[in-house]
Amino acid sequence: MRSDGEVLDQGAVYVGDDGLIAAVTPTDAIPSGFENAPHIVAGGLIYPGLIDLHNHLMYNSLPLWTEPSRTEPWTSHNQWGRAPTYSAQISQPARLLGAAAGRALLRYVETRAIVGGTTSIQGNPRGAVPPDNDLIRNIDSEKLGTRDDFIRVSTLVADSKEALEPYAAAVKLGRGFIAHSAEGSDPKLRKEFQLLDEVGVVTPQLVAIHGGALTAADFARMKAGDSSLVWSPFSNYWLYGATADVAAAKAAGVRLCIGSDWAPSGTRNVLWELKVADLWNKAQPAPVFTDEELVRLATANPGEALSGVWPHPLGRLERGALADLIVVRRDHADVHRNLIAATEPDIRLVVIGGRARYGLRSLMKPLAPGATAISVGRLSRSIDYGDPSVTWKSVLTELEQIRQDPSAAATRAADTFAALAAADEAAFNALVTADGRADLVGSDTFVLLPDMPAPELDTELRRRGPAGATPPAVTIPPFEPLTTDHTWFDTVDANPFHNGLLSALRTYA
Repeated sequence: MRSDGEVLDQGAVYVGDDGLIAAVTPTDAIPSGFENAPHIVAGGLIYPGLIDLHNHLMYNSLPLWTEPSRTEPWTSHNQWGRAPTYSAQISQPARLLGAAAGRALLRYVETRAIVGGTTSIQGNPRGAVPPDNDLIRNIDSEKLGTRDDFIRVSTLVADSKEALEPYAAAVKLGRGFIAHSAEGSDPKLRKEFQLLDEVGVVTPQLVAIHGGALTAADFARMKAGDSSLVWSPFSNYWLYGATADVAAAKAAGVRLCIGSDWAPSGTRNVLWELKVADLWNKAQPAPVFTDEELVRLATANPGEALSGVWPHPLGRLERGALADLIVVRRDHADVHRNLIAATEPDIRLVVIGGRARYGLRSLMKPLAPGATAISVGRLSRSIDYGDPSVTWKSVLTELEQIRQDPSAAATRAADTFAALAAADEAAFNALVTADGRADLVGSDTFVLLPDMPAPELDTELRRRGPAGATPPAVTIPPFEPLTTDHTWFDTVDANPFHNGLLSALRTYA
């Protein structure tokens, strides 16, 4: 994904002990110092790891959601959070899983991402800070071997200059700012972006998510500030029946990225979101993107969006970049079309920071001898959670115990929160505030909280702990499979808001 579009035939990627790419060369040009290095024949096309720049990880065990009483698409993100079934089907089950089994939930949703070739993902839940290199990179909290906090995130849209002041101050200090803005079709939502502009954060550090209501004038301002826009077409069509005017954004020269959003209204992983972008592109009177430009939405472009904030480049295979890469089986002559058409069975290997984390057992065995078995649909793969006691089976078992007895899990979670509050009130208060994260009193406690609308639950949390907010009647649905399957496609077909556009996703399976 170099800027000149070069594709290296019969090439090799050399990775240093520092987790960075040391060289990218033809296979017969071994760089100095690597003469005796282990050599792995990947057996496929090597791409930069995929970057999902918009997600909400805590909800990715849940199925696609529709509100039965809704017959017309929503027009604003301010609407669906108050739908009659939203709390019972989304907030409550996600919140209970995060409070009672935060570590297992995070491993589950990261696994779901990595089997689709994702190496970096945005959208950490509020709460405990996951360690670097737990499985994949968590963009919101990744420290890259430093003590720096590189990114600020605003999931719930700030509605005043005062609310944006802390973010504006962070941007002035060089921090990145990822902000939801203008999500929906209502033109009034433009004021959310205009407020960002008024406080001075429309800069190269800004990554604006959605932008469904933005116009050519807004995109011109975004280009002037060298800001980035993250496009989530599946979620936009699922909820609003329309998506951002990315043709106008591209015409204005805005840097475009892609994100799969969350499971209740999104794709399994960003590999499938690329297919939604491909379908949208084919549906236009004339294609807006080349296949190479589509692939850049999940590689080089988000890498550029983060390049001024993170200390190392990513999203390209080049010397000095983070050694995050994937190997994909080759089925198409064109390398870009090959990735767009690929599905989970085509992912042969995922390497993050030079470390093999997931892939074919034959490739993982010499690279990650501590990896354990995982079934991905009908496939046998290996995965390395960094702890040999953790397996995919143990993750599912822990989550399934909560699903089978949510009342007991809620009681345990309430006790945990009470202990945290008693041990360190300041850490607990940081945990439950919006965008709050906390190192929880030096213990092994790992609690995750929602980052999406749940006002009634947050009120109860501050007052009584999770038991009051997740009553024994909470129902946790069966856990979603790792691969995109026909049950999911059937659910997609049943939603009329997208006018059949998303139904064509079946053709990639």
